[in-house]
Amino acid sequence: MTNKMQQKKIILFIIIAFILSSAYLLAVGNKFNDLNFGKNWWTTYFANPKDDSLNFVIENHTDKTNFHYIIFKDKEKISEGDVKVENGKIENIKPAQMDAAGKIIIEVSNDSDKREIYKNF
Repeated sequence: MTNKMQQKKIILFIIIAFILSSAYLLAVGNKFNDLNFGKNWWTTYFANPKDDSLNFVIENHTDKTNFHYIIFKDKEKISEGDVKVENGKIENIKPAQMDAAGKIIIEVSNDSDKREIYKNF
């Protein structure tokens, strides 16, 4: 009887250890899947890189919320603007339609960092 009781205790211990370790790993995994947890990054990209529009996106995962963009056509400034993007948000920017023949460069910056994207038409 004591041998059978020890086997039940061992099985119960293994089950409890498995449940606790699974819960811990689930909690840790969810924390690191959160794009804002302990992260400090932002990016910009075209909303649809294959069409003829200049619509682009700013995705922010920093504490800085003010962004400035400049649109260049063959190194000549043709448009600029400011946009506020809160932490964890994505902002779609739709510049006014313009003749986009040539190389278009969109430069996006915040207080300390700058990104560029471009399209050739």
